[in-house]
Amino acid sequence: MSKMQKKSTPLVDEHLQNLQGMQEANTDDFFYTRLKARMLAKQSIGVNNKLEPGWNFPLKPVWIVGTLLLLLAMNGFILTQQPDKEKTNSTASASPLQKFAQSYDQSISSY
Repeated sequence: MSKMQKKSTPLVDEHLQNLQGMQEANTDDFFYTRLKARMLAKQSIGVNNKLEPGWNFPLKPVWIVGTLLLLLAMNGFILTQQPDKEKTNSTASASPLQKFAQSYDQSISSY
């Protein structure tokens, strides 16, 4: 017996037998024809002109940046329209709870 046969195990022999029975993967007869037709159809439609049903939101950086700038402008406008928080009331003698309430434009009645 040769050295090769002495080192072989039943597990290795089983794997080798499985490898001998393998065949190359095949496709349908018309697979490549259909694939080529689909690729040509996508080229003729174009990347941006999809004819798929449903709603497609354009997630382009132009839309995202524009939306963020609009929200930032609205936030700045709202902040400038808020009334002055400093009131003529004496806040030095007010309790911390009253100061907290005034910062949220609320009032607390003292008993």
